[in-house]
Amino acid sequence: MGVPSNQYVYRVLGTSRQAMHQYFSRRKALQEQLYACESALLVLRKDHPRLGLKKAYTMIKPAGIGRDRFVRQMTIWGHALDRKYSYIRTTRSNGNRYPNIATGLVINDINRIWQSDTTYFLLNGRFVFLTFIIDVYSRVIIGYCASSGLKATANVKALKMALRTRHGVDLSELIFHSDGATQYRSEIFTYLLCLHGITSSMCQVALNNAYAEKINDVIKNEYLTAYQIKTMEQLKYRLRKAVRNYNGKRPHSRLPQGLAPTKYEEYLRSTPITQRVPLLIKDGQSSKQELNLEQAEKNLFDTPATWVANGGAKKILPAFIALGQEKQNGQLALAL
Repeated sequence: MGVPSNQYVYRVLGTSRQAMHQYFSRRKALQEQLYACESALLVLRKDHPRLGLKKAYTMIKPAGIGRDRFVRQMTIWGHALDRKYSYIRTTRSNGNRYPNIATGLVINDINRIWQSDTTYFLLNGRFVFLTFIIDVYSRVIIGYCASSGLKATANVKALKMALRTRHGVDLSELIFHSDGATQYRSEIFTYLLCLHGITSSMCQVALNNAYAEKINDVIKNEYLTAYQIKTMEQLKYRLRKAVRNYNGKRPHSRLPQGLAPTKYEEYLRSTPITQRVPLLIKDGQSSKQELNLEQAEKNLFDTPATWVANGGAKKILPAFIALGQEKQNGQLALAL
């Protein structure tokens, strides 16, 4: 028996020479697209060194390639990231703090709730510390500081940066939420909040400060740990670049259209406040039953006297300690 002809093979397989040619052409084109995607991913990771594959897909937007295929192929080629975790405690606090008045609020604008937290970074064999302040509604990092110790001066520097970032803006409807560490209860820090009419809020556990905790993870583990940083000067340079790339380039899956935070703030300038997506402030321990968005959203436009009109910010306490007075009921003494 002789070698079967190509026509016979195609007929047995239920196809044709033309169809096979088209199939291999499509495979070649797909392979070339995937190679192009890999190149684009490597370019992106120069600025976002630990950028996740799903985030990378939204930034590359490859035509004709689905997200799952992209993620699967990049994983096969060794571009998936291992997850890093932090277990070191970076703040110390006692039971004297402001109550948590942020959880359960609904906001629809920036400068309604800022959150802040401090995390560690291992620099050349020793621990230094990074403090961030984030506008919860837009997820923009508006203030940050790298410091060699857990002192209030670092938090004050981050706050001053945030105030410069929001220069000329009325902050009287703003709540500043933190984990209650002593740095956030220092005399100068609380004085600065008071000076701008900002209300203080503090949580009992880190899970109730989730937005700031997430920023710690993103900046440290997606950006800074990818570099061999040896000096504080190098750290500050990389930190500035990381914040700039996070704010202006990195898409955020929790924001409408997956916009980068500063792009989202630009979008908000042309969007009426009544048409914006409401954000329900939850913590890591709150269930959907405890915090119902539909019910809470009514506070935006049908506000009781204890709520600030148009903002959804609950104006209960002023933002400073009546210094030198005795503590009352386990809370800091408050000037009412």
